[in-house]
Amino acid sequence: MLPPCEPTAIRDELLRILDALLDAASSADDQHDAASGQTSLPTLASALVEALDALARRIHSSAPDANQPDIDRVGDHVVDLVDRLAERAQQDGADAEARQLRGLLLAAACCVVRSGGELTYLQPVVKAAAEHANEERDPAQIRVLYQMTDDIARGLSGRFSGAAPGSERFQAWRVLLINRAILATRTLEPILMEAAFDALLDELPADAPNFFREGMRQMALLNYPSQVRDVMRRYHDARGGGERLH
Repeated sequence: MLPPCEPTAIRDELLRILDALLDAASSADDQHDAASGQTSLPTLASALVEALDALARRIHSSAPDANQPDIDRVGDHVVDLVDRLAERAQQDGADAEARQLRGLLLAAACCVVRSGGELTYLQPVVKAAAEHANEERDPAQIRVLYQMTDDIARGLSGRFSGAAPGSERFQAWRVLLINRAILATRTLEPILMEAAFDALLDELPADAPNFFREGMRQMALLNYPSQVRDVMRRYHDARGGGERLH
């Protein structure tokens, strides 16, 4: 289940996951980390808890201290640390914990953008959203995941919209928008589909035709409700001109 987009809740869930990871770790792991120069799991965990506490103070402060780091920098630091912990868990074979950590990464990104901050380090966020979009089956969680992805996309549009095609920034933005459109379809809510599909036409006109063609194929394969098929068909039939449909 995806965690609430609130720093304290994220920290509490993080501590639960870290307990499991640390219990599974051995002293041999620590010796290997020291020999390889890799940051130890406890060190990463401690740094992340501190970063989440800093994010909570920054978000909840009515008058932020000028000496506090800005929310963008704290947000990027949290994203980086959670991503490193998730990669470490994956390397250690803790796949379930790695997935849970990427859910925390999405929640942390939401915290930042819902508080008016921006992120420059988008790639781990995109990876986390894609992983959950591919695996989630619970309709309620799909709706939550769509809302998180939508909030992140809207919050970061000023920084990433219009990125140069072929750049890393463009590719991360592209994957985020495509996954938002997939999730919108899976919510079975036409109004969400229309907003996400319009964004594809506006931002990714070269990708939109393929998306709608594949969408029509999925409509037939998975027997989507008629109202969902109707929206996909309208966009598919009009995609050649790349126009908005309303």
